[in-house]
Parts: sequence; structure tokens; C-alpha cells
Amino acid sequence: MNFNRFSLIACFTCLGYATIGMAQTGNLQDRALWGSIAADPNSKSPISLGDYKQYNNKILLTWRMLPGDDENTQFDLYRKIGNGSESKVNYLKPITETNYSITPSTAKGDYTFRLTYHGQTETLATYTMTQEQIDARLPYITIPLRSTEDVSERTDICFTANDVSVGDLDGDGQFEIVVKRLQSIKDANGNITSDGTGAGTSQKDVRHQIIWDAYKLDGTFMWRVMSGPNGMLGNSSAFAIADFDGDGKAEMAIRTAEGTIFGDGTEIGDTNGDGKTDYRTWTGGWIDHYCSDGPEFLSIIDGVTGKELARTNFITRGKSEDWGDGYFKRANSLRIGVGCFDDTRLPSVVLGRGVYARSVIEAWDYRGGTLSRRFHFDSSVSGKGKDGNPNSAYAAQGNHSLNVADLDGDGMDEIMYGSMAIDHDGIGLWTTKLGHGDANHVGKFLPGREGLQMYHCLESGKTMVALHDAATGETIWSKVSSSDNDMGRCLVADIDPNSPGCEFWWYGSNAHSQDGSKDLGYKPASCNMAIWFDGSLSRQLINENIIASQPYGRTFTMYRYSETFINGTKSNPAWYGDILGDWREEVILPDATRLADIKVFSTWYPTDHRFPWLMTDHTYWMSALNENIGYNQPTNLGYYLGTDLKSDQEAWEAGGYLTNGIKTLYHDASNEAQDDAWYNLMGQKVLVSHQGGIYIHQGKKVVRQ
Repeated sequence: MNFNRFSLIACFTCLGYATIGMAQTGNLQDRALWGSIAADPNSKSPISLGDYKQYNNKILLTWRMLPGDDENTQFDLYRKIGNGSESKVNYLKPITETNYSITPSTAKGDYTFRLTYHGQTETLATYTMTQEQIDARLPYITIPLRSTEDVSERTDICFTANDVSVGDLDGDGQFEIVVKRLQSIKDANGNITSDGTGAGTSQKDVRHQIIWDAYKLDGTFMWRVMSGPNGMLGNSSAFAIADFDGDGKAEMAIRTAEGTIFGDGTEIGDTNGDGKTDYRTWTGGWIDHYCSDGPEFLSIIDGVTGKELARTNFITRGKSEDWGDGYFKRANSLRIGVGCFDDTRLPSVVLGRGVYARSVIEAWDYRGGTLSRRFHFDSSVSGKGKDGNPNSAYAAQGNHSLNVADLDGDGMDEIMYGSMAIDHDGIGLWTTKLGHGDANHVGKFLPGREGLQMYHCLESGKTMVALHDAATGETIWSKVSSSDNDMGRCLVADIDPNSPGCEFWWYGSNAHSQDGSKDLGYKPASCNMAIWFDGSLSRQLINENIIASQPYGRTFTMYRYSETFINGTKSNPAWYGDILGDWREEVILPDATRLADIKVFSTWYPTDHRFPWLMTDHTYWMSALNENIGYNQPTNLGYYLGTDLKSDQEAWEAGGYLTNGIKTLYHDASNEAQDDAWYNLMGQKVLVSHQGGIYIHQGKKVVRQ
């Protein structure tokens, strides 16, 4: 049996330099490995790990734990230098962690590493680090951005990198990335004066507003889709990456219009026969900033070629006044995401239109090469939610983002569209009636309380922040101002090992205890996003090119390298999450110009904790795939992972991981013996299981070649 389909990456660590190398193609449902560097002389590590400088000048290898592993899963690691003989690195004892730090030899030659289970000979992963890579010593992998000369001939127009999303586009087991690039304007000195994140940057003689580029992690360019003139700049140009039809290859879902050109060169032409494909207006008013006319579509894009696979009509725009204004801003508050709404766990496309007044939400299935609508919800149509509230009570509750999770524990997802939730069947589940907000977080924030919780901030009314039961919308606690307010940001994470559970805070506030009653007496470093990075059970904070640990200070000064965060004052990474290596999270950023390359950073800190690949938790998976909708939101788990854990095993049990690799939520145990379906290790039912990798079939792990 050949297990040699595992991807492996390592990094040579030293003070200020590193090399990261990519190995053979592997299956990211398997033991993908990753590495990184002790890159920052000013950073501090948790006391439990000691002085971080001891990890300089070393190669750090990391790999995954998977559902079905347990405390008895152990590994061996082998190394060969050049044409020399292979030797076991861990010759004294088996490796029980999922990372290993190695001091390089003075011998010259390529380093080849091989991972096995302890005491076994079958290869789980291999990786070769070349001597040239060791000499280069860079703390990231670089993915060069393709030139945009084919998009516009104007020298003052460029296309800056913005949001990124990830998925296995070609079914080879490696994640690929898709980069959204926005039409941007340069002045006579070459400085970018408008980066497309706001409105009003469209140029009459520039045909395409947005492009989406797909790349492999080794830098290979795959395809480009160009929006045409009717694309939406700013945060309404969301895109979703997922394997919508279960064939083992991810697709992209985007809003398209006449003039869109796909990866195979085909273009959407004049579909309505009105003699034009450009519907932009040039009146000098606000309406110029938004798309006010012309056909709109939902297109499914092939992950391998970028060609269009299927098309249907987008949620109808109608009149501007239908959405609450007279210049089409609210009509163009658009959302595209991912959710799983039946027991197949196959993802569906989520569409949203409207935020401040009327909201329309749809789910579409892409199966067998065609699109079909699963449900349609409209707050302006008569009807009642399951909470007894009329549909009209669900209006004006939308956010500049959306969250997807199994809120009520029935094995199917719900859509949290701001201060209200839509059940898996398209019927309203609950509404808090607290109105519009900018930040919304869904996960396991209270370890002692059943189910998930939702924490958000509001910009209408007196309520600044509120914590809710995600299943019912019940308010657990809230913070109310004496007057109407606009609270733009809030965050929840376990950042303080001295305080039980998660800490909660909002812009300008101190951190508060999990029940909201206690002011903990300090203001966290930022109120943006939280990340597992340094190997401790606490999360760190990531904002404005810095990763910081609340008790210990700066963990990584990322601006020492040519990189930048995106979206202005929102200071978001292009994407972050657990895509490679162990359970810590990687950060994907464009270079400082946002024109040259994309960089993938990861932790260099060893850790003695080991947890399942975070993407195998459904709540986390949905938060990662929907991270970049509107205002980017952080990742969160569906079980508690923090400093209150008595052991790592406690998190495994809380996450519902079984020895067969399927979480109990994902299948009907009463039908297990008769279930002939195939599942991947994320608990998704796959329609075609011909690909190599590890799958679950009839309750057992099966390796297919």
C-alpha cells in the first residue's frame, strides 16, 4: 500500500532568515506538513516554551493530526543529506507531537526528510530541501502575481491584490489560492491613490473592474477571470471557493454580468439583446459608483481551467428604493458564501442582497453540472419565522458580512445574516431585532454552556455589544450605552490564561470576563482578528502587520518584510487559517505594493500540544471559507480550545472526534452499517471517491491509491 501522497514543507530557521521548500504533491486530507522561521528578534514567546532564540538556525517540520488519531499515534522522522545514507532523526524515542525542530548539519547537499508512523516503514510524507533553499533563507513562500497587461493597457491602471481564498481546485490534494485583484489608480509618481476598496474608482476606458487569479502554492499560474465593466468594486465583490458538486475539485462561485471573461477566453455577451454590455453611468452623482442596470448572474467556475460551468440569475436588483435608498448603494450590498444545508454535507452557494433594510437570501446547489435553487428568503414577503416573528422583523438586521454554522445542532447549517438567522430550509430561525452591525463572531466561547454562541457589535440603537445563544438568539448578556451609538468592532478569544474561558472586548474597551460582568483591567492590543500562532493554548491578536500575545507582547513583527495588510483601517490579512502543517494558523499577505507577489507566513514556535487539523471542525471550516465576505471576520472553532483545557484530549472529545474519523454531527449513527457513502476527513460526503487519499467508508478509514 502506497501512502506517499502526503504534502510536506519545511523551513530552515535562523535569526532573520529562512528557506521554505515545497515538496511533492500531496493530499491535504492527509498529513500535510509545513514549516517556518524564528524571524523576528523583537518577538517574545510564551514562558512555557522558553526563550525563542533557542529555535534559531533550525529546521522546523510540522504535520497534521487527523480525526481518528489518538494519544497513541506516534511518528518517526528520517533525514538524508545529498547521496548519503538515511538516518532516523528521533533515534532516542518516538515523536508524540506534530512538529520537530532539527539543527542542520555542516554537510553540504540537499536534505530529504521522510515521515512514518513510529515503528513502521510505510512513508507518510517526504520533503526535499535543496542547498539553494537553505542558502536563500526566506521566512515565507512566495507566489508571484501575474502581469495585468492583458487586462488594461493604461500605465496608470493596476490591479492590486486584495482578498484571498483557498481550495483544492484541481483535486491533487494541495490547496490552491484564488486572489481577488481590484482596479486601482496610480498617480504620476507611481503611487497608488485608489486601491479599489472604496467606491468611485471605475474608469470609463478601463473595461474590467476586478480580476480573480488562481495559483498553485509552488507559484504556478492557473487561470484568470475578468469581471467586465459591470463588476462591483469594494467589498461587494465577494467570491466563494468550495467543492460544490463533490467531485474532489473545488469550484469558484461569483457574481458575473455581461462582459465577464472566463479562464478559457469565453465572454458573456449581450444576453438581453439591447445592444450594449456596459451599464455604468457617468452622471457625476452617487449612482456612478454602483451597478444600477443590466443582467446579473451567479456563475460557477471550474477550478482547473477557470471556464464557466453553469450560470443562473442573481437575486433580482429591481428598483433602488426597494432596498432603502435612491442611488443603488443598498441594492448593491451583495454577499456570496458557502453553507451545507442537508445531510450530504455538500456545500451550497449562499447569496445575499440587502443589509440596511430589505434582505433577500438564497441558497443554490451545483450538482450534476446544473444549478438549482434550494431556498429563497425575502424579508419583504409575508410569512413568519420559526420564532413567531413576521418576516418583516428580519429586515434591517444585516451585517457587512455573514456567518454560517450549525447553530441549532441538527447537522445542517444556518445562515447568520447579522442580527438574525435563517434556518437550513430558508425559513427565519430567530431575529434579535438589534439591527445592523459590522462584526459578528460565531463559535464556542463559553466552555460550560451547551451549543454555540454569537457575539456581535451594533451601530444602531443603544446596545454596543451582545452575546447570544446561537440556537435561539437569546441574549446571554449585553453592554448598553446611555445613547445611540455606532460600535464598529468587537472581538472574542481566549487571550488571557489567568481568566476562565474566552475574553470579550470592543473598540476602546478593556477586556471583560466570559459572563461580561468583570472588567479585567487591561485593554487588548487590538480589536481585529485572533490567531493560534505561538504554540500556547491562548490565541494571539493580528492587526496592522503585527501578531501580539496579550501576556507577552509582540510575537511577530511582520512588517519587517515586504508585505502589507489590506482594506485600509480594517487592516485585514488577505486570508488566514489552518491550511498546512499542524493546528496553528498560516497568514497570507500581498507584498507591500500589492502588485508583485503573495506571501504565506506560518509559525516557527514548536509546541507540545496537538489537535486535529482545525479545518476538520465544521464551524471552523465554514468560518474559514466565509472569512472574506464584506468586512473580513476571524476564524472560530465549534469546540473550546483554550487555556482552561486540562488536557489536549479534552478538546478532541469536545470536538466530537471519533475513532472512525467522522464527527457524530455528520452522519446518522443508526444507519451506519447501511451507509455506503464515502466521506472525506472533513466529514463531507463525496460523490466520487476515485481520488487517492484517505477516506471514511462504512465507519472505517480507507486508503485509496
